[in-house]
Amino acid sequence: MRSFPGEIRILGLLFATLLLFVGSGCADRDLAEEHVKLFLRIEHLPPGRTQADEEVVLRAVIESSLDGSKLEAWVRIVGEGDTDERIRLQIAEGGVGSATVPGRPRGEVIQYVIEARDAAGLVVALPRGADEGKTYSLRFVGESSRILGAISFLSAVLAVVLFIGAGAAAVQNLRGRMSAGPAGMLGGFGVILVVVGLLLIGAIHARQVTGHFWPDTPVLLALSRGDLALVSLVWIGNLFVGRRLLLDEEPEGAPRGERAFAGIAALLAVVSIIALLF
Repeated sequence: MRSFPGEIRILGLLFATLLLFVGSGCADRDLAEEHVKLFLRIEHLPPGRTQADEEVVLRAVIESSLDGSKLEAWVRIVGEGDTDERIRLQIAEGGVGSATVPGRPRGEVIQYVIEARDAAGLVVALPRGADEGKTYSLRFVGESSRILGAISFLSAVLAVVLFIGAGAAAVQNLRGRMSAGPAGMLGGFGVILVVVGLLLIGAIHARQVTGHFWPDTPVLLALSRGDLALVSLVWIGNLFVGRRLLLDEEPEGAPRGERAFAGIAALLAVVSIIALLF
């Protein structure tokens, strides 16, 4: 068998020289690495309502970790079926975007979502839960009469106070400390305020603003016109049944009738408080 000791030594020397050269080159090379976390953020303050038949400008602040010139954002007005309308947001310096929504007639309400997309394809939307169908509401309203609005609101407040006061007077009647007259008087005044101030004058005001006589928004905390109308209707029935007691036309057997009248008045006060809070 032949051997090549000289050739092997030469090959080994060349291989060692190559390793030394490559190793020294790697040692002199610099390496820098940076990881950037992508983010895309939208801020928007929904106006809630705007003047009817006039254009409204919706604004949003959009921030991204990527090049701002490649940002896209739009207002998506939700329609029935596949009829969504998209209005592009014009993004100015500082990330402030604005889109002009055409005017709508008085009383019309649109549902909309604001969406943005960056150069990496990241998409965010407002409000939170937009992917589950949540939207912002924008109502187009007419000119509002401050006098009519104030009368409607104060009527609701005073009616609630009177109904609660009637309930307190009714409790005193049940305890034998006073007659049922004060409870009936307070309840009667409360009914007048609801019928005249809230349901009549308030309906005129609601028609001017929303185009409907019966708005769906609460008039005081969680209390709606329907709540007050129902309480007033029961009060009217209670006053009609107990009118002879209040006018002292039936002195005999009055204690039993008074207790029934006072019990209903106290119950209506509790119902008013519950409807007010919840």
